[in-house]
Order: sequence, then structure tokens, then C-alpha cells
Amino acid sequence: MKKNFILLAFILVLLLVLSTVLMANAAVGITLNPITGEPGDSVQVTGTDFGAATPVGIGFGAEVVTTDANMAYSGTGAGPYSGKVSHWPIKPGSFVLTADTTMSGGIISTYTDDGDGTLSGSFEGAYGDINYTTGEWSRTSTVDLTGLVQAYNATYTRYEFNVTTPPVVTDSLGAFTTNITVPLQNIGPVIVTAIDELGNVATGGFEVIPEGLSFGVVVILLSLAIIVATLVFRKRSKIDK
Repeated sequence: MKKNFILLAFILVLLLVLSTVLMANAAVGITLNPITGEPGDSVQVTGTDFGAATPVGIGFGAEVVTTDANMAYSGTGAGPYSGKVSHWPIKPGSFVLTADTTMSGGIISTYTDDGDGTLSGSFEGAYGDINYTTGEWSRTSTVDLTGLVQAYNATYTRYEFNVTTPPVVTDSLGAFTTNITVPLQNIGPVIVTAIDELGNVATGGFEVIPEGLSFGVVVILLSLAIIVATLVFRKRSKIDK
């Protein structure tokens, strides 16, 4: 009986470890090759475990909070009404849309980003959608808006550069491989962010180096700097003695 209990406990622990490993392996992620480069260089981006057969947008650089006012839109009746923001991809969970009809006696409706591509309206029964990879949005109304003047405004977080136009599409397993071009960017470390329609996000680090300064040159300069620093340290040590 005791042996069976020990065996059962061992199997349970083994299953727990295996499930943890599988969950780790299933995490959304991207890899960059190479991880350093000059503006204009091509970089291969490989992604895994995003949504299957879904577009992925890649942003390059820091997050930028953006506001679009009086966006063009289309739609009739109770909707859906739809439009598009001026920048994408969009950080999931950051998008807020307002529909203002106060100019013709209406009200202001707010649609907030749920982080999975859907928008929750401020009135029961109203809802919407936001496509993080293309910037396209839509919303419904609980009443017929025919004849009312509407103004659509949006605030959201995007990235300094969109380096996938159009977005890349994943395969049936949620994987993709594409090449992006390093934009004209301040020298130094930056973040590369991949986002799909469902709100899956993965990031990778990249180092932008000065033009004409290859990775090999960087290694040589760093090596020389270390050698010089070592010689100076030894010289000072002899003087101190």
C-alpha cells in the first residue's frame, strides 16, 4: 500500500512538471536574428504560439500614447459604425473610443478595450471591436442614430514605427517568420513588439548601432577598451606600490 502511494505521488509530481514544461513551451514568443543592426538592415523575426491563421503586426521602438480626433466613419441606423485610426499596431488594452452625438442633442458613448480585440460599451447592449494589427474599429448603438451628427475620437498606445505593412499572417499553428527593416532610430537598445488580433503580445530586445559599425567592429572596440582599461589599472597598481 505504501509503495503504491509513493508511486502515485511520483506520477502526480511528474505530471505537474510535464504540464509546467508544456505551458512554458506554449508561451507566445519571438526571436530576432540578428539582435544588432544599423538603420536599413534586414532582421528576421520568428514568432510562435500566436493565434492560428491570424494577422500579426510588429512595432519597433518605444510606446507612444496617441489621440485621433474626428475620425472618418461609415455606418447607418444602430450600426455597426466603423473607422480606422492613424497608427498601428495598437497595444492591447489601451484603446478607448468615444462616440459624441451631443452636437445634435445626443450623448457621449464610451467603448473600452477588453484586451482581446473586443470593446465594451458604456451602455448595456452596446459593444465594439478593435483590430490591433490594422487599426480598424467598429461599434454598435442601442438606438437608431440616423440624422444625428457623430464625432469619433480615440486614444490608444502604439509604437514609434510600424515595420509590417501589411501585417504578416501566422500558419495553422500560430507561427510566423518575416523580415523587418530597421527604421531610422536613435542609437541604442529598443524593444520589438509583435501583436495579433486576439491581443497576444511578445517582445524582443534589439540594439541599433551606428551606420558602418558592424557587430565585428563593436566586438573589436569593446576588446580594445578592455585591454586599455586593464593596462591602465596595472600601471596605477604599480604606482601605488
